[in-house]
Amino acid sequence: MTDRSPSAEVEHSLLPATIIAGEPGYVLADRMEHYRVPAVSIAVIQDRKILWANQYGVRDVRDPEPVTETTMFNVGSMSKAVTSATILSLARDGLIDLNAPVNEQLRSWTLPENDFTSRAPVTPLRLMNHSAGTVFSPGFSYRTEDLPTFQQLLEGEPPARSGPVRVDRVPGTTFQYSNPGYAVLRKLAEDVTGKEFPEIAAERIFEPLEMTHTSFVTPLPPAMLANAAMGHRTDGAVDAEVRRWIGHMAAGGLWTTAADYAVFVIEIQRTLRGESNLVLDQNLAKLMVEPHDASEYGLGVFLREPRGERRYVGHIGDGPGFVGGFTADTLGDYGVVVLTNGQGGINLVREIRRGVASVYDWPDNLPPTLTAVTPATGILEKVAGRYRLGFDQAIALDLAEDALWLQTSSGSALKLFAVGDSTFVCKEREGEITIERGDDGSVNEMTYDLSDDIGRRTSAKTLPRMAPGERTPLEILLDGDTSEATALYRALLESDPSAPAVAENRLNRLGYSFLAQGRADDAVAVLRLYVALYPDSSNAHDSLGEALMTTGQLEAAKTSYRRSLELNPANGNA
Repeated sequence: MTDRSPSAEVEHSLLPATIIAGEPGYVLADRMEHYRVPAVSIAVIQDRKILWANQYGVRDVRDPEPVTETTMFNVGSMSKAVTSATILSLARDGLIDLNAPVNEQLRSWTLPENDFTSRAPVTPLRLMNHSAGTVFSPGFSYRTEDLPTFQQLLEGEPPARSGPVRVDRVPGTTFQYSNPGYAVLRKLAEDVTGKEFPEIAAERIFEPLEMTHTSFVTPLPPAMLANAAMGHRTDGAVDAEVRRWIGHMAAGGLWTTAADYAVFVIEIQRTLRGESNLVLDQNLAKLMVEPHDASEYGLGVFLREPRGERRYVGHIGDGPGFVGGFTADTLGDYGVVVLTNGQGGINLVREIRRGVASVYDWPDNLPPTLTAVTPATGILEKVAGRYRLGFDQAIALDLAEDALWLQTSSGSALKLFAVGDSTFVCKEREGEITIERGDDGSVNEMTYDLSDDIGRRTSAKTLPRMAPGERTPLEILLDGDTSEATALYRALLESDPSAPAVAENRLNRLGYSFLAQGRADDAVAVLRLYVALYPDSSNAHDSLGEALMTTGQLEAAKTSYRRSLELNPANGNA
């Protein structure tokens, strides 16, 4: 440690995903600007106390008012840990049986039974563990005037944009992240208590822990709303001119401060050590941080492999214009809560966490430090080129300034470092690229095992080198050859309807990604493709309407919105 204050030490010690010897870390202010995140709130935990808490930036880019220790942020899926603790507190008092079929305990609604549930029961514990087999659904957000009722969310009725809560896998057999599963938990809590879920969580969690700036109430009451940060898009602009709220409240609707959430984390740590029982007993707290049918998840928290008695647990959460995250160890020594009001803050949250872990010397937490080497003469020239990734993407490695640069989908370039004869890494991503050389020294393919731009890691893929002038279907589309590209995508959809490249969610996300990058014409091209492949999708026409409106094509946008309304008259956005 230097003679800087504790918070200043962290502010100047943010660390990337891959740590390379001799490469400098990051400064918080620079990274907030880089990710276009207007505000950050941090609370550092040490020995089951808040060591320090600090705030940076503004609540709303349109207003210079700074965030304070009482400014509330939406924390998205970080809500799940609090919801799980609420359910466990009800189990402690005998109101819920964690391992009994949930339908035997629900009173005002029943989760439909089917062939999957006939083979194994859906239980409250499995719902908290994401192993109940309930369907996946994104955390859709809504304007106040379009917010669906809880019953509409459960049944997938308009204006709800998620489908009905159903089971589509055998319970207890696999991990399937499920926001709708947490809606069932909310319904269970309300049924066994006769109270609304925000009141239950307040009575059992927030009030005993004196979390005075925390609430599940959706929309927030006026007094709290006046103290809430505004969400912002990845381009740094305000996320919407009106507030939007998470429909699946128990899964992602919590509003809180970094310090309040840290108090909750500390209480779980203290309970694990037998030092407190304000909300849970020790055995129930242990259930939270242990694997169950889904081994990578506890109850409301993701799990890392334990090192001896110590295990790190945590969660990332995102809401409409917000991203946050927390990490804590089960021995009660360390922890950090980071909240941001920028949709581009996910990697910033991780960089801050790694900075805290480095400054306070958390054991078994940081990735190993790698040493860069000088590649063999001529190897960079042989590696440079374009490589085919899946159906419609390409990975480009460009040679410049005596280094290879990975060109990303967002248009930025990431410097690659050689850490072996055939292995390259970059600071901003986890994983590595391994080149495969032929007998003549040529490079015809590579193994690509890097996380994506928001930190998701999939299995390693072998990518063949592309020929000069070769284009992917997406490049053909963006080059304006719409008919040729649409034919290629339609052929894939007909031959493999489950192919990720033609999934509705993927096309929709890709279009909005281009909008966020200021590439409105590319967004229109992708969303026209979405409509061509899924002409009966109300969402496809709605998304195209937004892109057309952005480019000033107002009459065409009206046509798209009208068609969206014909397909779904309850679409409040249209």
